[in-house]
Amino acid sequence: MITVRHEAGLAPDTPALGILLALASFAMFTLMDTGVKLLGGHYHVLQVTWLNSLFALLAVTAIGLCRGGWHRLRPRQWRLHVLRWTVSYAATLAIFWSYPRLPLADAYAILFASPLLVTALSVPILGERVGWRRWTAVAVGFSGVLVILAPGSGMIAWPALVALAGAVGHAFNMLIIRKIGHNGSAEPLEAVGVVGNALTLLASSLLLPEVWLAPGPADLALAAVAGAVGGAAFLLLAAAFRLAPAALVAPFQYSQMLYGILVGWLVFLDRPSVRMLVGAAIVIGSGLYVLRRETAVRRALGAAA
Repeated sequence: MITVRHEAGLAPDTPALGILLALASFAMFTLMDTGVKLLGGHYHVLQVTWLNSLFALLAVTAIGLCRGGWHRLRPRQWRLHVLRWTVSYAATLAIFWSYPRLPLADAYAILFASPLLVTALSVPILGERVGWRRWTAVAVGFSGVLVILAPGSGMIAWPALVALAGAVGHAFNMLIIRKIGHNGSAEPLEAVGVVGNALTLLASSLLLPEVWLAPGPADLALAAVAGAVGGAAFLLLAAAFRLAPAALVAPFQYSQMLYGILVGWLVFLDRPSVRMLVGAAIVIGSGLYVLRRETAVRRALGAAA
């Protein structure tokens, strides 16, 4: 098992620090998403992804060198890294494609299915225990997703379905990150970011000449900020999933709804629909119940120890 003392100076499974890191990372991801949404209105999703990965790779590399040198950039578990990147790349393309086509708050509301999926999938993938109450909360949460998607109403659209596919991929991505960190070797966090972004650059470069549009100085600066912030945010989130159980960290993604509504209103002039707010409330409520239940279980186990 990776020791978090090696990574953060604390004992493994430190929930409070994991939660704080997750909250910081989700705020930074909102900044990145805002840049991606702005760029996505003018450039192909492959180009936006390529630029984002380029600057994220530079940020992650710089952070790794500052934290200990080149050895922090060398991966040790290639199979898991390649598996994680394959899932993450598909999810990233889906999510980035949906951003320019949906209000940011609507996209976030759909992506909020991801923490519920993390809770459900943490059983077969990580061997974590999930009781019937949390399974019920997961089911209720998905009913909220259905409210947002409104199947059968004629209002459902491809961008919403693509965003949902991205949420599924993101859930698998987070679980694989936690598995990499608990798989018997001290895998540096930066190595995860370096492999993922480097492979994304290579894969996107294959078709990039077909879609490339030279960005102006302002757009290039926006892409640089978004990518660098996203790279740093990824490291914080990866650290959070190593410091605390996946089912505990994941629900804090809901903090992005507040940021999404605010940014959507101020930057993109998007007003959230009643249907989206109702569905988001159901999803968030179920996620908060999962958090409450997880906390109660951990306290009970601690008292019994």
